[in-house]
Amino acid sequence: MQIYIEEHQNHAKTIKEYHLTMRGQDRIKSIFSFEYYSDDSKEDEVISDEEVLTQLFSRLNRFPIYLSFGFHELTDLEKEDLLSTVKHKQLPYTETSITKRERYMTVEVNQPTDLLQILAKTISVARNNGYYLIAFTDVLKFETRRVRRWLIKKERVVPVIDMTKPTTFFKTGFDFENMLIFSNETDFDALEKIEALFPEDEIER
Repeated sequence: MQIYIEEHQNHAKTIKEYHLTMRGQDRIKSIFSFEYYSDDSKEDEVISDEEVLTQLFSRLNRFPIYLSFGFHELTDLEKEDLLSTVKHKQLPYTETSITKRERYMTVEVNQPTDLLQILAKTISVARNNGYYLIAFTDVLKFETRRVRRWLIKKERVVPVIDMTKPTTFFKTGFDFENMLIFSNETDFDALEKIEALFPEDEIER
């Protein structure tokens, strides 16, 4: 597998591009993105997105991890399967309904095996360009904001990422083409620190 890492210097532009609403946006110290891809000639080495992410967070060894996503963007069968797993494993979770059709969930995991299983059951939201975050703290909050929809501005409750305290979150890119890292922590404020998250021989320079 090969890893390509890029730093995003213009924070405001990147946040706007990915349609993120934040509290404490000015406290962000760094934004990086990384892409990973396998050598087509080595089909036996191809691994899934959920396996790549689980390996990454296992190397970081920083739990708990919070997965926040649009629950309404799962199919009915996926919802049932997810809830069954979460309750069977007794994983802490919260649900927030904004409207009858818009609902968000945050699941807390404390070990790699649970992370892999929840990723496998929810990663389809990210692949379909739905709302999907992975964070080291429970960053997803909800606030009433004045937002534009269909050329009309109106007040509505929206998901807001809280960056007022030290934290880092990972956001899937469009069509899952990459992963973005937003951080206000010194652990993620330099390129060499991001490179250290991956095996050295996999980084493309």
